[in-house]
Amino acid sequence: MEKHRILIVDDEADFRNLLVEALDGMGYPVEGAESAEVAVEMVKERHYAILFTDLNMPGGLSGLELLKEIQAIDPKTFCILMTGYATTEAAIIALKRGAYDFIQKPFKLAELEGSLTRALSHYRSLRENEAYQSRLEEMVMERTQEILGLKEDIEKLFDGFVQASVLAIEARDPSTSGHSSRVAELTVGLAEAVNRTPNGAYGTIHFTDQQIKEVRYASLLHDFGKVGVREQVLVKARKLQPERLERILQRLYQRDMEIAMMAMEQAWVKDERLSGAGFRKLLEQRRAESRRLVDLITRCNEPQVLPQEVVEAMDDLEGLEYTHWEGASQRILETEDISALRIPKGSLSTAERDEVNSHVTHTFRFLSQIPWTGSLAGLPEIAYAHHERLNGKGYPRGLTSEQIPPQSKLMAIADVYDALVAADRPYKVAVTVPRSLEILENEVQSGLLDGEVLRIFVEAKIYELTIPRFRS
Repeated sequence: MEKHRILIVDDEADFRNLLVEALDGMGYPVEGAESAEVAVEMVKERHYAILFTDLNMPGGLSGLELLKEIQAIDPKTFCILMTGYATTEAAIIALKRGAYDFIQKPFKLAELEGSLTRALSHYRSLRENEAYQSRLEEMVMERTQEILGLKEDIEKLFDGFVQASVLAIEARDPSTSGHSSRVAELTVGLAEAVNRTPNGAYGTIHFTDQQIKEVRYASLLHDFGKVGVREQVLVKARKLQPERLERILQRLYQRDMEIAMMAMEQAWVKDERLSGAGFRKLLEQRRAESRRLVDLITRCNEPQVLPQEVVEAMDDLEGLEYTHWEGASQRILETEDISALRIPKGSLSTAERDEVNSHVTHTFRFLSQIPWTGSLAGLPEIAYAHHERLNGKGYPRGLTSEQIPPQSKLMAIADVYDALVAADRPYKVAVTVPRSLEILENEVQSGLLDGEVLRIFVEAKIYELTIPRFRS
């Protein structure tokens, strides 16, 4: 396999050299640059597949400015930003400006390698696709008749590429395994049902075989942009990450020991004798209080809508303290922990939800790099609009009904329905088919989904296409 060159840009020599040595030891051809200006000159001289750069480099170009320069010189280079002062806004700006990934310092080498592995995989996929398209165009020019004879094989190859892309999506988020294929089956079924509908708002619409294929590919690839969303956000099942929850529980345990030891010390000062049984009783009393707090935290950590009594009880978590190893009192639950637990519904904060929603834009960028032609030319736009809603309250562009392609309206119904009935999501339980159809109807009444599409979906019993797989 070809070794792709990597460039590390950081003004801290020790940190830069450490990364260079680590990646070199892993077998990657890697070089370092002490400033953005030096990196620009190096990129002018040779191509680097992946470039890691610090976000803040005093005295010269910043990481974002370097990103702009690199895109102008060599747009094929994947840029990954590193910073110890990360904010959600900075991450979003970086991704909007073309950064492939965003890593917060300090990070483990495994995190760096994981980001590098994903970037190289995506990089190779794009380069292989470019090579394939270039090779295909040469064959069309030189051996047109031969290409006509190989048409079926080429279509199978391309279908395989699409299936491989779906596998890449599901590898990032195994909890949604099969979702893209089911959405494709439901959307294609809906399009075919539209063709059988002689009247109504869709009575004049007829999808050709090529348009049906376009809908199928768009549906299979509609979530591909999830490869650009951080894995810990993409698969986040609860409000607190496991390591953060473990830290809180450990602090509660330490607090119990501190209070019990303090009581023992006070007894000694008063020259009172505290037996082992007495100490254990005191500790158990503390444990009982901590178990109540653990139960409260556990309930708050679930992604369901919080009951009012739980919301009110959360005030008990605000002032809890323990003694840090340095001797100072610190809060057991930090501000971000409380904020996460107070998320009213689901497991994601507003910033995390925005990051997940950004997958639609990533999908469009990916699909737009493929030179779709003829009847497949509208594929990127169809996938781009599958989270738009008729009243303009969808995302990412806030399109209204007349701006949304009909195929995207079909996919929206299929996508929401499959998400409702799916039993494999870590943050929700499966909804029954009848209840799912009721929820879809409520979405129609709220001006979000197309009522005529839902009518066809129900009357043609399109929802039954995937029921056997859910039952099994």
